[in-house]
Amino acid sequence: MFRKLRVKNFRSIRDSGDIEFSNLNIIVGPNNSGKSSILYALLMVKQTLQDKDPRSTLVTCGPNIDLGSYLDIVCGGDPKERLGIEFEIKEEAFPSFAKVKFGKSDILPLTRFKINLFFKPQSNTIAVEAFEMGNKEETYQGVLEHGKWELGGIREELKTHIRPVFDHFLPSFRGEGEAPDNKEIVEEGSNLFLTTRIQISMLEEIFNEILYVGPIREKIPRYDILGTTTYCELGPSGQNLMRVLSDLGKRGLSRRAVIKELNYWLEKKFGILKNVRIQNVDRTGNVKAILADDMRGEKKINLASMGSGLSQIVPVIVQTVLTRKRRCVIVEQPEIHLHPAAQADLGDLFVEYAKEDRQLIIETHSEHLILRIRRRIAEKKIAPELVKIFLVEKEDGATKVKPLTFKGNGHFLDWPRGFFEEGYKEAMALADAQSK
Repeated sequence: MFRKLRVKNFRSIRDSGDIEFSNLNIIVGPNNSGKSSILYALLMVKQTLQDKDPRSTLVTCGPNIDLGSYLDIVCGGDPKERLGIEFEIKEEAFPSFAKVKFGKSDILPLTRFKINLFFKPQSNTIAVEAFEMGNKEETYQGVLEHGKWELGGIREELKTHIRPVFDHFLPSFRGEGEAPDNKEIVEEGSNLFLTTRIQISMLEEIFNEILYVGPIREKIPRYDILGTTTYCELGPSGQNLMRVLSDLGKRGLSRRAVIKELNYWLEKKFGILKNVRIQNVDRTGNVKAILADDMRGEKKINLASMGSGLSQIVPVIVQTVLTRKRRCVIVEQPEIHLHPAAQADLGDLFVEYAKEDRQLIIETHSEHLILRIRRRIAEKKIAPELVKIFLVEKEDGATKVKPLTFKGNGHFLDWPRGFFEEGYKEAMALADAQSK
């Protein structure tokens, strides 16, 4: 789970400041204000660390998001601008919450990262200009000056014998030049390289497990041929839904438990369908369909025959259910094609999983969803400190991120100007027209 994020010169964000996350994080604001950029910064890091080529410093176009080139993502399209990404991860998010043994020493995961990137027009590539990474016991730093790395956090005797080598934008430290006669220095350099490699692997695992639901989900297919695929992810647009639900055992998950949870939300909470199940279409079991029963009595309905709203909501529920404890799911505009009552019910879905130690980062335009969350705070169903709402607006062409603070009754300490005022304005205009 992320403790905080900060981005500089990224798209319309000149400097986001520290965005301090909690369990349930709601991002709101007008269209084209820069809301999605907060999500995309994390997703860009995710697809970079998943890329097979470690020489790719930053992957701006990938399976999660397509942001174009460096000139498309850097603020103002200025090739001389530096792109900054900072993030901090909670210690308990790392596997086993324990130190990793390396010889006689313990290796703590790195929890803080700060990277500055620049564009090299001659080679049309992105490179690291400065980095800082650390935890409560150690901090490594590096600044590229005149083609040479100036390092910090490493004792002086070792600095002249190592250099940073990058796996994407993350450095580890490798011996450089002839080995020194001092065996202690040689061993220390070797240990430092292996230690940072292990720490980078820990970070990659955290980002690998970020789940993502994009703003527009595909229509659920009538049938799907599973073939011999042994593992697949639920895509941002809901792709591979049937395969994911069919192969949960290969993920170490109980298919029965996940389907049961899906049914609970669709039937008991949203009141849309019941008895959702995966059914074989052919004798081999390679071709499958998703069937369900209508709440009004009709049986064995193929989900492909139902409205587009169902195709929008099912991937949101499934990805939320699949999010493991102390892991993160990112959802864009979950309310699309949904009735206001269903939008509000989404608030309950997110509240329940936030209480179960998942981190949700939701970008939405739905006032109904937010009202439900505020209501649950007032009802003491969720602690206000577990919920963060960020209002994103543009001021003088630059994106500003403002956290909104709750009282215990679900009200804001300072009601933000322009925050969901449309309903109030329309009601006042209607009353004025009626009085005339």
